[in-house]
Amino acid sequence: MSTTLQLIVVGLLIALAAGYILRATWKTWFGASKPGCGSGCGKCAAPAPEVKGRRPLPMA
Repeated sequence: MSTTLQLIVVGLLIALAAGYILRATWKTWFGASKPGCGSGCGKCAAPAPEVKGRRPLPMA
């Protein structure tokens, strides 16, 4: 592979990586955030189900 072609490939990879980082940053700061479930904050997570029929071990 020629040096020029290698330089073009590396340049494209760097440009793609920079675009990915810029897109992720943009979505973090300015992305559409919806209140409630689906935002990934964890406030709407269902509580863990309580297991019936088991007793906890006594504290030693």
